[in-house]
Amino acid sequence: MRFLKLIIIIILVSFQTGCYNKTPIERTSVLSGVGHDIVGEKKLSTTYEYLVFSNQNKITKAVITTTGETMFDVFNDSLLETKKTLLPGTLRLLIISEDRAKIGIQDIIDVFLRDQNNNLNTTVVICKGKAEEILKLQSVESTTMAKEIEDLIKSSYESNFTQRDTDIKDLFNMRYQAGRTIMLPYVEKYKDTVRLCSIAVFKEDKMIFKIPREDLKFVNMLRNNNSSGYLTFNSGGLLNSLSLSCVSKRKVTFEMQGDKLIYNIKLNLKTLVKEDTLKNFQKLDRNNIENLRKTVSSEEKTKLEEIIAKYQNNLDVDVFDIQKYALAKLGKDKEEFVKENFRNSKINIDVDIKIDSTGRLYK
Repeated sequence: MRFLKLIIIIILVSFQTGCYNKTPIERTSVLSGVGHDIVGEKKLSTTYEYLVFSNQNKITKAVITTTGETMFDVFNDSLLETKKTLLPGTLRLLIISEDRAKIGIQDIIDVFLRDQNNNLNTTVVICKGKAEEILKLQSVESTTMAKEIEDLIKSSYESNFTQRDTDIKDLFNMRYQAGRTIMLPYVEKYKDTVRLCSIAVFKEDKMIFKIPREDLKFVNMLRNNNSSGYLTFNSGGLLNSLSLSCVSKRKVTFEMQGDKLIYNIKLNLKTLVKEDTLKNFQKLDRNNIENLRKTVSSEEKTKLEEIIAKYQNNLDVDVFDIQKYALAKLGKDKEEFVKENFRNSKINIDVDIKIDSTGRLYK
């Protein structure tokens, strides 16, 4: 009797399953990348890059661009051109042109925050020129440009002490957490593909400038924890340099002395010597290694102090992501006070470089 009941249950369940009224795979497409541009002063432009599945088991790429006054005017028009059903939650890349970012991205943030079908792990970048032109490039190493740029951003974690907070959920945190500044990877078209060349810095939801390439590594070191990269020290001329592979750990503390805000940034770098052609330190015995450690720590501290002065005194922007530590101690209601006094605050930097290995050469 129990066996008969089990058979009946299995039969009933089987009638409730299946693909009835479901869209066949050949009539679906996977949205891979979305690019946002501005056309003139009053029109928004959105480019959609998606994969299309055909009957011959082929996967092809398609790109369409539509314009409108709001994001959903644009989206509605795109549905008139898209001949396939878009699957939700598949977006890999959101790419925003610099011109679009400068007028504000609050509408983009709001759409992603409200719509539960959006993928919160989508990578976000700012680009030089038109996002449409980049998404229309033929990918060299992937099926779509969105996948290629996503891979570029993820692989960049291994160099230049690059930030890891590059997803939509990280953008939400930077926008809405007290004491934070939106900072996003900045890419540009390079030959037949793209390259990572800078960081876009925002004030609230509007881009205000990008960090020059020569400052990128040092700003990243001051801003990011548990990051990786290479440091090179030159003593003038070719073949007279030292290169270190580094893992950087950052610790920030905050204190107040009277009305003075004081930030203390402590950088601990564990390093491996990758190249040493410095004439003064070619013999790396125990004493020379300690002298070398002190020399490069001092040089790196001097360079980082110059970077701090540049962005604190000249630009008055917290690109180091340290104001949140002041608010953690003073309270969120002091946010305006902390921002207004950033230029006059004191930022101390301490650099401790530890050489873990000199490689195969040790004398």
